Amino acid sequence: MNTLTSLQALCEHVSVETANVKVFALRVLGASAEFLDSLEAGKHVALHAADMAGTPHQRLYSITRKRGADRFDIAVRREGHGGVSDQLHATLQAGSSISVQFVAGDISLASVLGCRQVGMLAGGIGITLPIALLRGLAERARRTLAVPDVSLLLCVPTLAEIPFLHELLELELTTSWFSLQVFVTREAVNSNGHLRAGRPHAQDLSRLGDPERVVICGSHGFAQGMREYMLAMFPASRLLIESFTPPAAPAEAPTDTTLRLYLNHNDQILEPAAGKSLLEMLETSGIQVRSLCRAGICGHCRLKVSEGHYTLEPDFCLTDKDKDEGYALACCTFPRSGTIKVDLTPTA
Repeated sequence: MNTLTSLQALCEHVSVETANVKVFALRVLGASAEFLDSLEAGKHVALHAADMAGTPHQRLYSITRKRGADRFDIAVRREGHGGVSDQLHATLQAGSSISVQFVAGDISLASVLGCRQVGMLAGGIGITLPIALLRGLAERARRTLAVPDVSLLLCVPTLAEIPFLHELLELELTTSWFSLQVFVTREAVNSNGHLRAGRPHAQDLSRLGDPERVVICGSHGFAQGMREYMLAMFPASRLLIESFTPPAAPAEAPTDTTLRLYLNHNDQILEPAAGKSLLEMLETSGIQVRSLCRAGICGHCRLKVSEGHYTLEPDFCLTDKDKDEGYALACCTFPRSGTIKVDLTPTA
């Protein structure tokens, strides 16, 4: 469900998971039965909130737990860049409210049920999707219902930045179907038991066994890198991917050449500065673009580009045929120079 609504959610409780991660327990007010049914752990909810400068934005957060018909949790990491997440950390507290717009996403507990084996790969706060699914599986297991064997490989910068660590360890120690391996990338640790120093290599990824599904959640770079590994190692596996950051702008973006965007639908010409995504350029110029994830997952900002010079960062939804026909995602397209023709209303 991604129909835009205008609902309020009351914050009922705030807990500190790590120094930079808070969990907010929210109760949505006055929602329809359809909206409440769409609140599933693993999906994400769109919040409309301001950043630290007071500029409003729409941002997506994974539903990590559903508590009854109208209550759910989200986990938010403070980024330190003055964005919406930082503002939520600073101002959202028990008794305050926030605007909820819609629920979106295709990954939920149903996505992994019926499988014999499931692999999960998470980077940092990307653990929010796996923890949501694991909680659902644990509840099924408590009711003696069938669950798949699950192997989770979690990558974090430091030990202090591992969200839900106690819960994950308890789950592994008390069940026969779940295993955990944590890779610490920016801190010296002794590689033993659950901990490994550095990033996972091919032999580490082989711990996933022969998964029918692989859940990947992390930054755009993490998700893209792990997708390539999984496609090579497990070509028959179905990949379920979420990314919570937009692709980074190419480092070589020119600053001394003319860049123009020619909009086919109204013959308008824009002259933005290079260095941002096409989506950001259009939005900054007041051009409305249908978008949702901003990370190359959902495909909502699909359009056509031609001529000029631009860089296409990897996405997770367009086929090679789509790209050969000139389709691109605005969030993954970085104009560089020349006159680039942009068709905002291509026929699919």
